[in-house]
Amino acid sequence: MSFIFHVLCTLIFTRVWLWHFTPEAAELPGSKGFGWFFRYLTFCSYTLQMALFVISCLCQLVGKPQTRRRLERASDRLACALFPIACTVSLMYYALESTTQGLVERGGFNRPDWLDFAVHGGNSLAAWGDLLLAPSRSFSTASLTLSIGLGMLYLTWCMVVRIGYGKFPYPILNKLPFPHGLLGMAGAALVLIIGWFYLGLLVRRLVRGGRKPATATATKKAD
Repeated sequence: MSFIFHVLCTLIFTRVWLWHFTPEAAELPGSKGFGWFFRYLTFCSYTLQMALFVISCLCQLVGKPQTRRRLERASDRLACALFPIACTVSLMYYALESTTQGLVERGGFNRPDWLDFAVHGGNSLAAWGDLLLAPSRSFSTASLTLSIGLGMLYLTWCMVVRIGYGKFPYPILNKLPFPHGLLGMAGAALVLIIGWFYLGLLVRRLVRGGRKPATATATKKAD
């Protein structure tokens, strides 16, 4: 069941990701200027999720045990790190978009409705599906560290974008006083990431009994 789910996610995420190279996508503001669509946390995390689902599929296809174990460990760590990020992206987008009159992403352009759902809702639904169906999701401290690290990396990238693009990728950040506005938003996102991480850990333990991924054990040779 998990393999079928990951195959479907791989196909859907790849299709949505490749759409950003079409002429229709070229009309969107995100395609223009420094950083392309990678200016946005949404697209960055969506790209990582796509890579995750590819790795998860490979876990079931690779025959060599040692390679499979490495892929499973990578899949487990990345999935648990991306779960809280995907949920945070969805929650912050819909919450801020509805309360700030579109200051998360600038309106006034023709963007397909399915695209909004795919990258702002489908991303977190896929993350929840992976959490419930994947054979091993440990939510280890290493995954939490990776999740926070990715968040800090994007915060640094935001500053690079501000220099190269002339402004932050999100209009709301340009409206808030700098640097307090940016740090406040980053702090709120950090709290959400940590909260979603531990919620995912709790749900996983309740549903799957807290089983951790199998790790390679050293074998002793007989003298």
